[in-house]
Amino acid sequence: MKLYQKTLILIGCSLLGLIVILYGSLSVFLLRSFWALERKNATRDIQRVDNALRQNVAQLNLVTADWSNWDAMHDFMTGDNEQFFQENITDTVLTNLQLRGLLLINREGEVKAGGPVESPGEPGQPPPDSWLERLSPEHPLLAHEGPNSLTAGFWVLPEETLLVSSRPILTSAGGGSMPGTIIMLRRWDESQVQKLAEEVQLQVQFHRLSAVENSSQLQAMASQLQDNPNQPAIEPLNPQELAGYRWIYDIHGTPALLLEVTMARDVYREGRQALGYLLGSLLLVGGVFGGLTVVLLERLVLRRLARLSESVSEIGKSNDLTLRVSTPGTDELSDLGASINGMLEDLEKNAAALAQERETVERLLLNVLPESIAARLKVDEGAIAELFDDVTILFADIVGFTPLSLRLTPVEVVNLLNQIFSEFDAIAEKLGLEKIKTIGDAYMVAGGLPIPRPDHAEAIADMALAMLDSVDHVQQQYPEEFRIRLGINSGTVVAGVIGTHKFIYDLWGDTVNVASRMESHGEPGKIQVTEATYERLKQRYNFQERGMVALKGRGEMKSYWLIGKK
Repeated sequence: MKLYQKTLILIGCSLLGLIVILYGSLSVFLLRSFWALERKNATRDIQRVDNALRQNVAQLNLVTADWSNWDAMHDFMTGDNEQFFQENITDTVLTNLQLRGLLLINREGEVKAGGPVESPGEPGQPPPDSWLERLSPEHPLLAHEGPNSLTAGFWVLPEETLLVSSRPILTSAGGGSMPGTIIMLRRWDESQVQKLAEEVQLQVQFHRLSAVENSSQLQAMASQLQDNPNQPAIEPLNPQELAGYRWIYDIHGTPALLLEVTMARDVYREGRQALGYLLGSLLLVGGVFGGLTVVLLERLVLRRLARLSESVSEIGKSNDLTLRVSTPGTDELSDLGASINGMLEDLEKNAAALAQERETVERLLLNVLPESIAARLKVDEGAIAELFDDVTILFADIVGFTPLSLRLTPVEVVNLLNQIFSEFDAIAEKLGLEKIKTIGDAYMVAGGLPIPRPDHAEAIADMALAMLDSVDHVQQQYPEEFRIRLGINSGTVVAGVIGTHKFIYDLWGDTVNVASRMESHGEPGKIQVTEATYERLKQRYNFQERGMVALKGRGEMKSYWLIGKK
């Protein structure tokens, strides 16, 4: 029986799909219902807080109404009872009323009496400027059109939030000329908010507009309230808490405070528990049938598939492509194992060929570029240019090579150059120097780059002496005489690789040009060095002063012949 046919028998996965569909559809339906119920309860709680706020305003308004109908106060405002305020209004009385302050203001908008409530024993203070600056005759607290007029609500100032109530001053009978206005102010601070929270048994906060502007969450809630001002904005804070928001309007009728009521998500918690019970029941029923399916699937498919997977994993970890997987049987798993073995065989052949090609490419690349530069080009750094402050450059040219090349065949010429330059390459590698390039029968090498080294001048000097010996040895094999001419200079160069095709590591700068001139203006069989190189080597090498040499483009320069080591 094929694996495909066996898999059709194993319908255990259908049980899981059925559980997911049932749980998903029921959870969506139930959670929507729970959310609607949760919003309904939250709206009711927010309304309770709103009603409690209205009661606070109504209580203050009731006190204000009681005081505003007072003959003695009416006479005081008309000028007939100047002792009224001192005899009847004390800080103790106002403190018992939990007032922040009391103001008696005449029709012209002038404060006749009153101010903030002080602690017992402290001298009275005039009303704060923040109160007076805002109390123009057109202010809602002063603009009373009739004896029954009233203004009550929140008055939000930059430094404090107040609950205020304002009424026209009348006689005890409710008549009179309305000579002024009484304003009672009660501080709305954290203590008042805490009392309100204890009264409604909820967490309550009031956010000023500045706090709303600085909070992205509060801004989102304010925007939601703007779209639907008649309904509170409700937002889950976390799985345990829910927050409801509503604008609190000030006495001007504009939004002044954002009310935030935090409530426990009891309905949500109960709903999640119910869904948990539902899921548990579905899993229990599905587990019984699924268990039988898994047993059959494990015996017929999974065990063999696990062995195959383990074999492939071991081959991957060992990176040994000569290993093969075991493929017993005649079904699709057996065919898969055979395909894997065929793939491993092809990979083994390709890996061997690739390794050989990589080794060849690496060897060719290092023949034309320094190892560090090649490594940088492999990561696609683009153009590479570096400044080296202290390096030594050597140029060498074979003198007398042209007549010799006319006598030899082209192949013999190439073989001769290869013999000479191969010995030069071996010397450079031994001394840790960097071969830059060859042009015809000229050879260029540098010390101190691409990896700086303090003894670059000494290494170049040793190579120059060794090159003389090497050429003398090769020259003995030919009847024609040819000798080598060398020039050395030390200083600053720019080294790098430019272009996108046929990379070459090259050097630029005056130091390179002078080294080339030292070689071209030298003599066969001699090593001519500049004064810069001489100063670096004079303590350990023997020199003979040549004198001034005229160099093209540079004028006269002092040079020396390098004779050998001391």
